[in-house]
Amino acid sequence: MNSLMNKIKALLLITAACLLGQTAQASLFKAQEFTLSNGLHCVIIENHKAPLVMQMVWYKAGSTDEQAGKGGSAHLLEHLMFRGSKYAKDGEFNRITEKYGVEDNAFTTHDVTVYHQFADISKLEVLLALEADRMANLNFSETAFEAERKIVYQERMQRVENNPSSPFYERLRLLLWGNSPYGQPVTGLPHEIMGLKYSDIMEFYNKFYTPSNAVLVLSGDITAEAVKPLLEKYYGSITSHNVKHQVTNPQMNTFHEMLEMALPEVSTIKVYEKYLLPKYTELKNKVYDYLVLAEYLGGSSTSALYKDLVKEQKTALSVSASYSFVSRGESVFSFSMVPQENEKFNREEAVERLQKAIKKAMAGLTEEKLSQIKRKMLADLVFINDNPQDAAGWVGAMLAVGLTLQDALNYENNIQAVTIQGIKEAFDGLQKAPRVSGILLPEDFTFSNERAVK
Repeated sequence: MNSLMNKIKALLLITAACLLGQTAQASLFKAQEFTLSNGLHCVIIENHKAPLVMQMVWYKAGSTDEQAGKGGSAHLLEHLMFRGSKYAKDGEFNRITEKYGVEDNAFTTHDVTVYHQFADISKLEVLLALEADRMANLNFSETAFEAERKIVYQERMQRVENNPSSPFYERLRLLLWGNSPYGQPVTGLPHEIMGLKYSDIMEFYNKFYTPSNAVLVLSGDITAEAVKPLLEKYYGSITSHNVKHQVTNPQMNTFHEMLEMALPEVSTIKVYEKYLLPKYTELKNKVYDYLVLAEYLGGSSTSALYKDLVKEQKTALSVSASYSFVSRGESVFSFSMVPQENEKFNREEAVERLQKAIKKAMAGLTEEKLSQIKRKMLADLVFINDNPQDAAGWVGAMLAVGLTLQDALNYENNIQAVTIQGIKEAFDGLQKAPRVSGILLPEDFTFSNERAVK
């Protein structure tokens, strides 16, 4: 929903390491964690470069927690959290944050819903009071509900339904995840959004918005010793209960699905390969093998695939690889390619060409290249912790899906421990994983004198 979410997602997918990397060097990162008596997990990140503070509350509740047929519940609740509580009536939250010069927003994903504010350190207590109030005392009217439901519906229509590529991407995700909630869009479908009721949203709120199901991250010019009494004051008395999340595991049988879709208003051919891998808790340290593998194959313009397909063969305009494991569900390894559009392009060969380039790159992996990749991944992390917003975002994303602060602290050593053998084993795992290939085509593009089929 906002630029911070996009920034976090981009860094996770493009560098594949940033989430954990900001704590790779202790001199750049200082964090403490503790849990209040009601189960609220708190993380305090010190950054004394400026008198600023970032508050983020990560609820472990996203679209995967919605009941069947009630898609969009999590996102609609996100909107309604700004529409009234016990001490901040409808409109008051935004009025107060604007008065004090606070940057505030929220976003929803498949796994989490996040609320964040960034302000001068002198406004910290105001931020705590406002956020704790709506955690415990959400109170919006039927009029507010109807208004926000229409807004969420219009967001879906403008950002998804009016995007010419959306049918392809939503179908590709559905093929990969099958009947898992991860296969459904975070926004919900249009008819689901308009079918939501006031009671549906309050049921979702009462079930998932509780201290034991949240992670609170404060990052900035603070210390744990100074801020803990304030957290006890504003959050400590909130009643809590245990939350049971529904199982979201897809059927992990080996399969290979192919999706080819030609759509109007699409101007560029795109080729995708997506692999469904086990979740972080099952892969453990193998995660780092996949992170390095993604960086080596397609992490940047110096990667093996880019050099081969873009610079040498000149059969692609761009190519990339990424690994996303920060999720309560399975992890996903992805390749994407924009091929050259000329008379030599053949859609039946597009995926095969990418696969051949991947295997060629694996055959060319050496100890020297591995060392270069490791140095690059760790060098990219040096300045990440300069911004309290970034630090809070990355740490919160990690803890909210079940990883630990210790996972972050061990990051550098785990990257350094990756071997060629480990990368090859990860690649072998990739070949056995469920896989979806997708080709997005312009409606009128022709291949070898043959019109693409819708």
